[in-house]
Amino acid sequence: MDALHSTATHALRTLLAGQPTTPAKIAFAWRMAAGPALGRATDVEWREGVLIVRARTPAWLKELRHARPILTARVRELVGAEVIKKLIIE
Repeated sequence: MDALHSTATHALRTLLAGQPTTPAKIAFAWRMAAGPALGRATDVEWREGVLIVRARTPAWLKELRHARPILTARVRELVGAEVIKKLIIE
């Protein structure tokens, strides 16, 4: 039996795979990967494989930098490592 998280991730990845790769799709994937709090505390921009995440406060910037490895892995799991080649946190 799969854990709920892995089942939900698989379903979301399958749904996203059928959509064209657009900035809106990447922003949605970011919000899903980051969760509600970080999703609201950031603005994202995607350009040619680079995901730029801007924190709205210094406190959120610190949290983003701390969670960078797991956030990078999560968003890549949803849209593919070839789509997110680099994550920049500002």
